[in-house]
Amino acid sequence: MNKNIFILMGLIGAISITGCTKDFGDLNTNPNEPTAVSTGFLLTNAQKSIMDRTNNSFWGSRRGMQLSQYWSSNQYSNESRYQLRTEVTNSAWNDYYAGALQNLQNIIDQNTGDNAGDVAGYGANENQIAVATILQVWIYQQLTDAFGAIPMTEALQGSANTTPTYDSQSSVYASLLSNLDNALTSMDASAMGPQGDQIYGGDMYAWAAFANSLKLRVAMRMSDVDAGTAQGAAEAAAAAGCITSNAGNALFGYLSGAPNNNPINEDKKTRNDFAASNTMIDHMTATVDPRMSIYYAASAADGVFVGEVYGLDETNAALTPDDAVSQRGAAVLAADFPGIFMDAAQVNFLLAEGAARGWSMGGSDADYFAAANAASMEFWGVEQADADAYAAANTYNASNWKNSIGTAKWVALYMQGQEGWAEVRRLDAPTLNACADGQLDGGDGVPTRMMYPLDEQSLNGTSWSAGVTAIGGDDSQQAKLWWDVN
Repeated sequence: MNKNIFILMGLIGAISITGCTKDFGDLNTNPNEPTAVSTGFLLTNAQKSIMDRTNNSFWGSRRGMQLSQYWSSNQYSNESRYQLRTEVTNSAWNDYYAGALQNLQNIIDQNTGDNAGDVAGYGANENQIAVATILQVWIYQQLTDAFGAIPMTEALQGSANTTPTYDSQSSVYASLLSNLDNALTSMDASAMGPQGDQIYGGDMYAWAAFANSLKLRVAMRMSDVDAGTAQGAAEAAAAAGCITSNAGNALFGYLSGAPNNNPINEDKKTRNDFAASNTMIDHMTATVDPRMSIYYAASAADGVFVGEVYGLDETNAALTPDDAVSQRGAAVLAADFPGIFMDAAQVNFLLAEGAARGWSMGGSDADYFAAANAASMEFWGVEQADADAYAAANTYNASNWKNSIGTAKWVALYMQGQEGWAEVRRLDAPTLNACADGQLDGGDGVPTRMMYPLDEQSLNGTSWSAGVTAIGGDDSQQAKLWWDVN
């Protein structure tokens, strides 16, 4: 799989497909100036855009990585006290809808209808549609798990509908499962996969495993509010085959230089706003976790692992010298550290939870729990002896499976901040620290959602108001999402 062709590949693809003229009108078309952007370019651009947003210094670092308390702020620490900037919300919302989601919808549209044959050279039509749909589901789940009700069924219609209605989160989740089922049913693994695919290189068998893994995640997240639907979907996904080894991980490969390096690496070149949080360091120290020396670096001052206190005000955060606390590890600051869409550790934890609930997952909760930890250790390059010692000392507790799975999963979801935050809210494990200098949003504990963009209030006010009503009438960071019932 060649991942060294991001933009160049797409631009070449945009002009590479030509065919016989269909009528004399085509003689007036300049073949060197294509009228539509290649679907290969759109797919590459969407995949990179999603991971760039997931890993950037705001939506990724100041929100995901801090709401899950993987990192603490060295300075400008108001986000770690839950004063989230409205411009970040506006930007993320707009980028997802007008950027990646719209590009993926363009792929679907071009592969649908009478002119679908024009883009079949970029991959079988059904496979292009399936891959675009799977990625849309990934984005929509992140959006609904951050905000609650969101535009979905009326979204992505451009000027035809600039004020889309908000779908309730229960409705969004039903659509996520339906869309994944449609993608899985329609794809043809024996036909050509989409060009421009930087995740699996067009391998549709791998995409099917990714889709089933995503289906499992969607199902598990709704398990406490719609157990019947969740169980049926989870069991079907497990039976069909998910990502259970690191060989199948859905990763976006970054390169060594800008603009195709990991955004975290690019940000670190000019500023250092984050360090290890004391929440994570204290936990990993107590469990003698061998991943700690990979996730983080020992403090330069004395060579020990010390976390920056979480939730300091800006004055106190700035008082701590960088060399007095553990900084982020070299592995996660590397230019080519991959963006993670889905990995085997997360999937095995999901399978473990399903089994713990008494569902038919194809294995036991204890075995899947062990496999999840083993996959995480392997992914991070931990020596086998160290991984074995950790497993022996940190065994699965079936009688308190939510805490056992939730805490171990939180550690394994490092560098997937939004996912870590979602699972802490759902499983209530582990218990994260209170902000040391108090939080700034008027709440009492980790936010349970993000407030809607201010742009939506002014540009789509009626739909925004209905969306607020759908989440209980409270557009605050303390409102509970549909699936968050604990």
